Amino acid sequence: MTEPTPTPATSPADPRGTHPTDRRPSDFRPALRFGDAFTAHMVLQRGLPVPVWGSGSPGEEVRVTFAGQEVAAHVTGDGNWTVTLAPLDANTQGRALTAHSGSQRVQCRDVLVGDVWLCAGQSNMELGVGLADHRDRALMQADQPLLRLLLVQKASAPTAQLHFPAAAKPPRWTVCTPRTVLRGGWGGFSAIAVHFGARLVQELGVPVGLIQTAYGGSRAAPFIPLYAQRGHPALTADAAEIRAAERAARKGPHPFAPFDEWNTLKPGTAWNAMIAPLLPVALRGALWYQGESDVGDAGPYAARLQAFMWALRRATGQPHLPVYAAQLAPYRYASDDDLLALWAAQQVATRGAHSGLVCTADLGDLNDIHPLRKAEVGERFASLALHRTYGRADVPGGGPDLRAVTFGPGRATLTFRTHMDSALRALDGGAPRGFALAGPDGQFAPAVVHLRGQRAHLHCPDVPAPTQVRHAWQVGAEPNLTDAGGLLATPFLHVR
Repeated sequence: MTEPTPTPATSPADPRGTHPTDRRPSDFRPALRFGDAFTAHMVLQRGLPVPVWGSGSPGEEVRVTFAGQEVAAHVTGDGNWTVTLAPLDANTQGRALTAHSGSQRVQCRDVLVGDVWLCAGQSNMELGVGLADHRDRALMQADQPLLRLLLVQKASAPTAQLHFPAAAKPPRWTVCTPRTVLRGGWGGFSAIAVHFGARLVQELGVPVGLIQTAYGGSRAAPFIPLYAQRGHPALTADAAEIRAAERAARKGPHPFAPFDEWNTLKPGTAWNAMIAPLLPVALRGALWYQGESDVGDAGPYAARLQAFMWALRRATGQPHLPVYAAQLAPYRYASDDDLLALWAAQQVATRGAHSGLVCTADLGDLNDIHPLRKAEVGERFASLALHRTYGRADVPGGGPDLRAVTFGPGRATLTFRTHMDSALRALDGGAPRGFALAGPDGQFAPAVVHLRGQRAHLHCPDVPAPTQVRHAWQVGAEPNLTDAGGLLATPFLHVR
């Protein structure tokens, strides 16, 4: 944690060594502090300029030292300071991050350098190690001193905050252990994040820091700040709601405060309280598992997810920041079509060069919106990151990826890109499942599939002139198409 170190004859409560009642007004000055993102046991991002910030007495010089570097800045008139450390190499030995200003000194001890990932979303990202499947396996992996955790408490705020809300318990970085991983949250720290982070530590051998900013039940809009709310009618409407609330706040209490229940969160409010105090933290990437609360309103979802990704990249000053999302797991919503529409929006939103989508089509529970197989989701996130972010060609980024479709009488040929150019196969050794063809009338009929190399040849005499093909594009489908990488092909619907 941030630890003030008093000078001789000084107590933390009385930094000038005099009784408070003896001081002149000019004797009172703000205490030197680090920002809320900086505590003991944290991880700083390697290989990038690292912003470090805090607060202090206006006009005073602050000198920050770490790993042989010393950088200085003056506290601005509003009481804040920021310095930037030059890019750091990964380091597994804890060192002190120290700030000095006059007679004041604060320090964060046991600071490592590695990769920092933000883990955001709603309840399936929030669901903790203590509630998920493979609990014992997760607790064994949790005995990991190079894995560090920062659990941000659920909160909302009407405007962007410099600090986490005072009513919430201030988050502190912790070393990941079987005990600390079960503290707080909803059954402990995010199970997806822990499995993801443990895999990265194992594969990369560098420290990994995980920041959990998940709010169960939240729609996407509360995670999008005002400055990103443009370009789509739904986003424009969200921005108008925010601006109207700000105008109303000039005459009385802000209409967005307090909104601390999942089903009352207003646009931008989760970002304001849970992400803004972390900025402009240097990150290696971000994970996103959200969308259950947006099922039934998929039209603007792709724009909202892209707005979140754009906002995070802008706020961190990292235009190519990787942001990876999880496909919603199958579940019986009010309408199957509503889930399929959300799937389609997720696919559109994650087609960018620095984003991707993790398949969960085989990991759902049709009767539980919170399926417990989170180890597999975390592992698949890790595979995607290792392949795309870390350039590991030997690790599959996902399952077979559809590249081309050609139609003929009663048939279709699908060409896939596969891991290491391997041949397509069925995961369980049986026949490929979940493929169907349809003509212009949209009536699908099951297709017989023959796999040859990287192609799947589909035949269906009941559809003489097919114009559409789908794979596992049904709630409850049990897909099994894979390749040498062992990951499933993502469900899709292709229309000529």
